[in-house]
Amino acid sequence: MNHTAKGDITVTQDIGLTSTLLPMGVHVLSPKGIVYDESGIQTALDLRYLNAKARRRGV
Repeated sequence: MNHTAKGDITVTQDIGLTSTLLPMGVHVLSPKGIVYDESGIQTALDLRYLNAKARRRGV
C-alpha cells in the first residue's frame, strides 16, 4: 500500500485494503476479476461485516 500511486492496478481480496486504496486513485481488482469502484465498496464492506457477525453467532 505504501508503494502504490494514482493509476496503479492492484489485485487483492482484502476489502478493507480496497476501501483504503480506492480514494487514492488506485484501480483495484479481485482475484476473480471483479473491478471495485468507490460506489460499490460500501456494500462490500457491509456484507463483510454481516458475514462476520453471522459466523460469530454460529450461523
